[in-house]
Amino acid sequence: MGDTDTVAVQATATSFRIVEELYDRDGSGVTELADALDVSKSAVHNHLSTLCDLGYVKNAAGTYELTHQFLQIGFGTRERNPVYHAARSEIRMLARNTGAVANLVVPEDAEAVYLHRIGARDHPVAVGDGVRLHAAAAGKAILASRSRERVDEYVSRYGLDRETDRTVTDPATLRSELRSIRDRNIAFDRGELDENWQCVASPIVVDGDPVGAVSVSGPSDEMQGKRLEEDTAGLVSSAAKTIELELL
Repeated sequence: MGDTDTVAVQATATSFRIVEELYDRDGSGVTELADALDVSKSAVHNHLSTLCDLGYVKNAAGTYELTHQFLQIGFGTRERNPVYHAARSEIRMLARNTGAVANLVVPEDAEAVYLHRIGARDHPVAVGDGVRLHAAAAGKAILASRSRERVDEYVSRYGLDRETDRTVTDPATLRSELRSIRDRNIAFDRGELDENWQCVASPIVVDGDPVGAVSVSGPSDEMQGKRLEEDTAGLVSSAAKTIELELL
């Protein structure tokens, strides 16, 4: 077997499926987990016992719940990200100057992950969660900064799933929009991720590599017209450029 070959470890995969199911259910019993995952109750119990011993899960009178140890790992991982450190003050200033939600987004595989946010609004995507790159302004800004070959690879490998009726799902339409984004260094999301929200984003590019994006978003009835396309767009672009300089 070569160095690049990999073998899936089923036990590890099962443990993470259990963790994700516990997160989705906000806690669960052994029987419910076994039914949901189509795994025997004895196997689920063994995985849960191990996770409890490691401190990642706790047993509250037969209901298993995740512990805050995941929070420690998540925050620790974010703290080690140089993009996060370079962007924090700009994201704070952007939220203050626009009166809207300001986000720092980073790419992970096929997703745009919301790494940091300032703003009190109920954003449709939680911090730490990811959305498909083609379905959000920040993700499209990142895609537009990649080579044509990498965009083609994204489309062929992952497809263009629909989030709302406005999501771009046609490859030719996406490529055309990415060219426009590349020319302006600005991307828009007009209800493509959530029909009630609109967003503007600009990529953070270091040595030709899009390492993230800055975005500002808000409810569609507020974030539109000149406020979205000119005022906020200019502030977002300026913030992204400042972060790029911090990362040089």
